[in-house]
Amino acid sequence: MKIVRIVLITLAVIVMGYLCVMSIVTPENFKKVQAQKEAVIEKRLKDIATYEIAYREANGKFATADELVEFLTNGKIFYVKAEGDYTDAMREQGLTEKQAAAQGLIKRDTTYMSARDSLLKNGEDPRELIMVPGCPGQRIEIETAMVQQEVGNDTINVSVFQAQVPMTVYLAGMDKHILENKISDAKARNNGAGYPGLRIGSLEEVKTTGNWE
Repeated sequence: MKIVRIVLITLAVIVMGYLCVMSIVTPENFKKVQAQKEAVIEKRLKDIATYEIAYREANGKFATADELVEFLTNGKIFYVKAEGDYTDAMREQGLTEKQAAAQGLIKRDTTYMSARDSLLKNGEDPRELIMVPGCPGQRIEIETAMVQQEVGNDTINVSVFQAQVPMTVYLAGMDKHILENKISDAKARNNGAGYPGLRIGSLEEVKTTGNWE
């Protein structure tokens, strides 16, 4: 009987020790994996912001996911090669920059290039660039909208975009309890308006930075 009691106590000690160790190790492992996944996704979202800005320069607005893929596949971007300065003296003469160029006082040449060749240096597939890295079949959520902005005495509509990946996608399959706490903490940020995941851009203001920056 005494031996049985000793065995049971020993097992209880082992179990308690295991649980104590796991209570430390599990959150640390979760944190490590989360950091690894987020580093890759943050880079992808920054790339998308770069492509979005290029699309806006070519088309005057930001792109939906499908428009972005089409742009990176078949679109064109332009570069202006400038020689000579458009000076105050030219302005005082009533010359516009276009007229100054027509008279040969300055030179402005526009060169068009393939968006794919210019922006995708490593031959990436444009269709893969809107997918969540490490999460097969999961697409990055990309939305566009128009917001009003005051310019002097006028109010104009300005194009904005937002690209995001929720924690429930890139942390799927990990410890459920820890994930729920992470989501809760993220939502509590910014006075309860925090986003539980990674997001770049905004549908409410002109912004091209990420919520992790």
